[in-house]
Amino acid sequence: MDKNTLLALLLIGLVLLLWPLYMKKVVGVKENVQKPVAKSSKVEKQSKEPTAVPLPEKRTEEITEKSVSPIKVSAIANKEKPDTLVVETNLFRGLLSSAGGGTIISWKLKKYFKGDKKDSVLVELIPDSARGNLAIIPEDKWQGFSDAVFHVTLDSQWVEGGRKYHMIRFSRNFGKTSRLEKEFLFHDDSYGVDLKVRFFSFTPATIGERYTIHWTSGLAPTEKQVKKDLPYYQAYALQGGELLKTKGKSTGIREGNTSWVALRTKYFLLAIIPEKPQGSAVKLEGSKIKIKDEKGNKENWKQFSVNLLMPYRGAAEEAAHLLVYLGPMDYLAIKSFGVKLEKMMNFGMAIIRPFSIAFYYTLQFLYKILHNYGWAIILFSILIKLVLYPLTRKSYKSMHAMQELQPKMTAIREKYKKDPQRMNQEIMKLYKQHGVNPMGGCLPLILQLPILYALFTLFRTTILLRQAGFLGLIKDLSAPDGILGGINLLPILMGATMIIQQRLSTQDPKQKAMAYMMPLFFSFIFYKMSAGLNLYYLMFNILTIAQEMFIRKHK
Repeated sequence: MDKNTLLALLLIGLVLLLWPLYMKKVVGVKENVQKPVAKSSKVEKQSKEPTAVPLPEKRTEEITEKSVSPIKVSAIANKEKPDTLVVETNLFRGLLSSAGGGTIISWKLKKYFKGDKKDSVLVELIPDSARGNLAIIPEDKWQGFSDAVFHVTLDSQWVEGGRKYHMIRFSRNFGKTSRLEKEFLFHDDSYGVDLKVRFFSFTPATIGERYTIHWTSGLAPTEKQVKKDLPYYQAYALQGGELLKTKGKSTGIREGNTSWVALRTKYFLLAIIPEKPQGSAVKLEGSKIKIKDEKGNKENWKQFSVNLLMPYRGAAEEAAHLLVYLGPMDYLAIKSFGVKLEKMMNFGMAIIRPFSIAFYYTLQFLYKILHNYGWAIILFSILIKLVLYPLTRKSYKSMHAMQELQPKMTAIREKYKKDPQRMNQEIMKLYKQHGVNPMGGCLPLILQLPILYALFTLFRTTILLRQAGFLGLIKDLSAPDGILGGINLLPILMGATMIIQQRLSTQDPKQKAMAYMMPLFFSFIFYKMSAGLNLYYLMFNILTIAQEMFIRKHK
């Protein structure tokens, strides 16, 4: 490999490594978040399909039996019967139960669907019959906090630090003087929910030295094919800067400052993030269960529980502030929290990770311009072809030079067929005389492999392409295209373009078979891969064919 080739490889590597920094600092790629709407939090009596009722205009009004509030929650007056509260923002619709003080029993995301958008089935993150999510459990396992029905206090929109919130406070007296409060602050423009837990006049004798914030139901599958969601479903925690994870086995109680605990499926995430992790601990555990898919078939799934153990110091008034995130695995969104939640995202091996992140920022930037990920992928393939063009052109020149030397090489092999060492020496001398690099023709393929692997990793670990359509034919660029009545057309076209490319570049009759074997092999490998990856490879092959014909014309 000559100096020019090494210099070109070095420059390409520097461009790809520095590209994410350029995108972040110079271009300024930001999360694409909808603006808040005029809707506010909502509340109603528990039923099979609750209908949201607007919050009252009064500020901080406790709901009691004699309340004059227009919200009808008479069941709250019965201290033994929980009620359901509906919280609706621009991004999600959640159901909270007053049992346990705001335990989450449903959480539907408005921008994401289970299946096709035309089905209008919103993604539900919480399994059926969920209870106890975000319950407070004292160290001695006393269930009084998690079973008790709390009183509800509502707050209309108010401003803190320049941002609008919707507040619901759950409170309950225990004994004559002790009281527990759980206050939820909802934001119109965020999947993150602030949770404040306040203890009044409790003692370590009644609670213990710490309490647990418990999530017991795990997450529900969100994809039509449960088996494609299951491999990504794991429990995580970041403790002392180290990532702790499990696919099902119990970790036991792990002591140490815990930055967060989380559950993730393929595209969605639950994370509980304490503001102050000092003195906390964590326990993750899961078990195998069977669930029914939309057709009624039983599928393998897991039920995880995550437990964040918080210290209780016994002050007269003691509070903990946490952030609860229930939303998409959006790299920019979860990275913005600054607690390294992005460590859960698999961008590939260390050598591939910079490419994956660079491509992520690039596709986000192109999407902001084109407003369609299909066109963004096509433009991205053109940019990659332009970046690789100097090396590709040099490799083509080397490859054609090798083809022109074939008669002389054949003569040398025939002349020295009984002396292999001398034959190799003469062939290397021939290469040197004509300035030919025998490996030069392999450079485009070698450089394509890390790019393809980085894109494959990127498309399966982020939510970028989920339900992103293209040209009205492809409904989901993150899944196989299924254009021809369930038959994937893009990998077939990709293989056909590879055959054309191979026939244009292969002159040796002995290698003609490879012109068909390699494309068939790649079509088989790529057949079940995402439409986005196949679209990129198809476009790259078309550009390569055009480039080959251009070089031949101007030879």
